[in-house]
Amino acid sequence: MKLAFVSDLYFPSIGGTQILAQQISEGFYDLGYEIEIFTSKDYDRKKEEFPYQINEFEKLNFINSGDLLKRGCDTVFVLADLFSPTLQAIDPSQFSNSILILNLDENVYGWITEGKLGDLTPILKKIKSYKNVVSFCQGAPVNKFLDENEIEYHFIPNFSRDCMKTDSVDFDIREILKAGDKKIIFNHGNFEDRKNQLYLSKKLSETSLFEDHIMVFLGSPRTKNDVKHLLKINNFIEKNNLSRSIKIVKGTNNKKIIDSLLKASDIYIMPSKSEGLPLVLLEAMSAGLPWVSTPVGGVPDVFGDLSGGIVLDNIVFTSSEIEEAVRLVSEKKTSREEWEREFTKEVAISRYRKIVEQG
Repeated sequence: MKLAFVSDLYFPSIGGTQILAQQISEGFYDLGYEIEIFTSKDYDRKKEEFPYQINEFEKLNFINSGDLLKRGCDTVFVLADLFSPTLQAIDPSQFSNSILILNLDENVYGWITEGKLGDLTPILKKIKSYKNVVSFCQGAPVNKFLDENEIEYHFIPNFSRDCMKTDSVDFDIREILKAGDKKIIFNHGNFEDRKNQLYLSKKLSETSLFEDHIMVFLGSPRTKNDVKHLLKINNFIEKNNLSRSIKIVKGTNNKKIIDSLLKASDIYIMPSKSEGLPLVLLEAMSAGLPWVSTPVGGVPDVFGDLSGGIVLDNIVFTSSEIEEAVRLVSEKKTSREEWEREFTKEVAISRYRKIVEQG
């Protein structure tokens, strides 16, 4: 069976949706399915290194090109949000099976409820034309949007690779970070305002946590605004003489570095202002890290009852709230068992496969 995966962006571009597209497509490839990827052009991408076909386009518009339909794919996966060009361009009726994996964050949902996006009838008609709609969140804005518009959907939780299987780097990360005997608090992802790294840094600096912890951020900016955000963080660190307490490691595509840092860390914090079902938190769980998260997206509903971490009450948390949560979560048991039960690639792909096979 031949599967098409359509995503506005794809590896080496990073982001939750892009990584999800890659992991699902590679999961089906490992099961023996024929895979083709349709995505925008990335000049850093080396297509010859992929074991399946990568089709690149300057603009993802298949209305007139017919390129996608000429490939003879049986099932199409489209990973999109409400503004993705792929959502408007593809006609799902041209396939025997069509699967839309929809994402929608708090900001967009707020614009919808406030009436700022105008008439959504064409978008709703397009979403309803898919044979199957999937949400990888629960209790999140995308689910509210689908429920309010009476669109049936499957809930398949987001999932992550097993970072414990990644070979460790051949150097001592703790020594390079000069962590000494302090515990490492870790966070990784793009440097952008939505990820809230600057606010977290400010709140941590108001606590006593740096007496026995250091904060390590791993990430890279993608846009000019992201670069400005990273500069603000660096300026804050320098101005407050926090270079020994807050460390920044550049890079987001090197899984070996990411997974080695996850395995070397003691606690994971996700301070985001908006998310779906965050992949980074699942990766931390695969490393067994106790975690602290803001109550964004599907986090409260999906992770709220788990024993391996703490969901804060507010996105705008106080310094005392974050310190209390970090010290309390340090006493919790590993989160890996909960990850193994619900959030592995094998569990998720088996759920997606049922939708593919049932047509």
